[in-house]
Amino acid sequence: MDLNKVMIIGRATTDLDVKKMGESGVSVVNFSVATNRRYKNSEGNTIEEAEFHRCVAFAGIADTLGKYLEKGKRIYIEGRIRTRKWEDTNGNTRYTTEIVVENFIFLDSAGNKTSQGQSSEVDKQEDEDLPF
Repeated sequence: MDLNKVMIIGRATTDLDVKKMGESGVSVVNFSVATNRRYKNSEGNTIEEAEFHRCVAFAGIADTLGKYLEKGKRIYIEGRIRTRKWEDTNGNTRYTTEIVVENFIFLDSAGNKTSQGQSSEVDKQEDEDLPF
């Protein structure tokens, strides 16, 4: 059995901008979430590191995130990791690794509202056909 599952808690690094994809009109939003790590090095100094995770969400999840998630707000994200291949304007092959958001919880909002993303066959097909 294979498993592709990721869970992170972090902060949105920008305000989100939802877009519609081509003829299908399915909503998509690309954003990043920063997670922090704090530890002490061998000299006893506290070191802080930030890791930035590219995230993408589709359909209703994208609409909800676009409406309520703001820069600096904390969020819990569940999803799967996907690496896509694309060509830049110079014809160079590039790769991007991102988290496809399937579920999330707003951690800074009143009542900690949740959203469970259930992928339909249409969503899965759209995801496979995406150019990015």
